[in-house]
Amino acid sequence: MKGKKRVFLGILSFSFVFFAVLLIAFVYSLNSGKTEFYRYFMIATAFFLLTVTVLVGIALAVSFYVILSRRSSKSAISFISSFVDLFYPIVLFASRVLRIKEEKIEQSYIAIKDFFFNKDLKRYEPKDILILAPHCIQYSGCKFKVTYDIDNCRKCGKCQINDLVNLKEKYGINVAVATGGTLARKIVKDLRPKVIIAIACERDLTSGMQDVKHIPVYGIINDRPNGPCFNTRVDVSEVENMVKKLLNGG
Repeated sequence: MKGKKRVFLGILSFSFVFFAVLLIAFVYSLNSGKTEFYRYFMIATAFFLLTVTVLVGIALAVSFYVILSRRSSKSAISFISSFVDLFYPIVLFASRVLRIKEEKIEQSYIAIKDFFFNKDLKRYEPKDILILAPHCIQYSGCKFKVTYDIDNCRKCGKCQINDLVNLKEKYGINVAVATGGTLARKIVKDLRPKVIIAIACERDLTSGMQDVKHIPVYGIINDRPNGPCFNTRVDVSEVENMVKKLLNGG
């Protein structure tokens, strides 16, 4: 987990240095302008770079404070979580320049968001907890679709829908299966959970965490032994451990 967090923060640090160097270059070039338009353009650009550099610097400082400190305020966690979302496109662009796989950035982003999630755990009622799983976790040859009603599961044991149904029955929480982002948003709108445990691939988790900003989301990356979007699996023990934490408040 620590290694994954370092990827995102490392690239964000690189971006900070990059913007700082650009800022110095633009400030230095202010005196070489031959026209007033050029001078004003350079001043505006330098101001923009200064703003971005300061914001990235603040984001880095607060990030390291939250990560290294044993106790962090709710406002600090909320602040840096918003900054991580804000600078995600910049980090993604920088990773492409550095030829780092996008999947690693997504994994690092999820690791950081989960870290902040654990830093601000609260106690929830079972009815307020939602486990949201992808449809590809169901056995592909199953005739009983659980997309709209997970209780259609016949508990044959060929996939882990059975395990998720058991968690639903054991703890009284909500469990739903979605085919994509549109249905996932509808499920969230209909059930109105106060916290979500989301299971998906890196890309879907990243986009989902950015879409749902008003509800805390804990992301669990699924296992794909048969390739993407086909008979995927999940560490059920991790899911259950997080359910217990949410029910007990930590």
